[in-house]
Amino acid sequence: MPTHKPIIGLNDAFGAQAKALRRLQADILTLFDQAGYEEVIPPILERPDSMQSGAGRFLADQTVVFSDPAGAGTLAIRSDMTPQIARIAATRLQHESILKLCYSGTVMLARPDVRGGSRQQWQTGVECLGVAGRDGDIDVMQLAGRTMLAAGFDKPVLQVGHIGLLKALVAGSSVPLEQWTAQISRRSPDDLSTLVAGEQLSEAAVSALLEMVTGVADASWLRSNSGRINPEFDAAAAALLDLATGLNERLDGQVGVRIDAAVMPRFLYHSGILFTGFAAGVAQALLHGGRYDAMMAAHGRDMPATGFSCDLWTLLNAA
Repeated sequence: MPTHKPIIGLNDAFGAQAKALRRLQADILTLFDQAGYEEVIPPILERPDSMQSGAGRFLADQTVVFSDPAGAGTLAIRSDMTPQIARIAATRLQHESILKLCYSGTVMLARPDVRGGSRQQWQTGVECLGVAGRDGDIDVMQLAGRTMLAAGFDKPVLQVGHIGLLKALVAGSSVPLEQWTAQISRRSPDDLSTLVAGEQLSEAAVSALLEMVTGVADASWLRSNSGRINPEFDAAAAALLDLATGLNERLDGQVGVRIDAAVMPRFLYHSGILFTGFAAGVAQALLHGGRYDAMMAAHGRDMPATGFSCDLWTLLNAA
């Protein structure tokens, strides 16, 4: 006997909820268009090697793969749209030196981000390709702040970090970077103390790592630790301080900017600046972004890239 029970983690939308999503999508895409970002609509299916190429391998455990009955071989349902934008930039748009692209569409996760959460997201975001360093980061982050304002959130804040800080602190460690990012994200000093106990890290690095998970890894933390770790830490700290200054000038007080070195990437394809968006009265993050130059190189086109994305369902449910 056939069953018509809904699939856990996948939901229908209709009526007022569907209308609200389409209105929000239209408002945000209009904002992106006015900022000079051109929309692209990638297919929901990709070949697994395209979705998981190079730095995109960190998406592997969230990607649903199946054999195509029409004979196209093994296919994957996209779990993130950034690898698709990287593929398009490296192939269909390879003759353009600077690309500002936006997108909005469904993605499906192999398992929910949180217990009891949804496996489907309506991912919407922008990718700025071909603009290196501070200028590209600030352009994207300013648009991220405006997106939270357009979605109706009060007192939005961008928490800004840099993956180079963690890489510098754990240089020489035998523990994989993904394990370090998971531990930092948990913000548990006890768990982190257990992890660092078995590693040959300097006293200054251990102290800085423990401070990161106690919520004090701000601008003062960057300055106090500069010159104590290694040149890579100093370079990342200087870049983060410089970016925060420039971003504050561009946002003109409409969106807060808070340096927090404990901001970690959702996926380890990021290679530089990281940021997360929050707002007053909202417990969960509203958007995520950062620089991901390594992914572009893995797709065969070595060019700078930065971007952010949000889930429209999260924005609607949090508003």
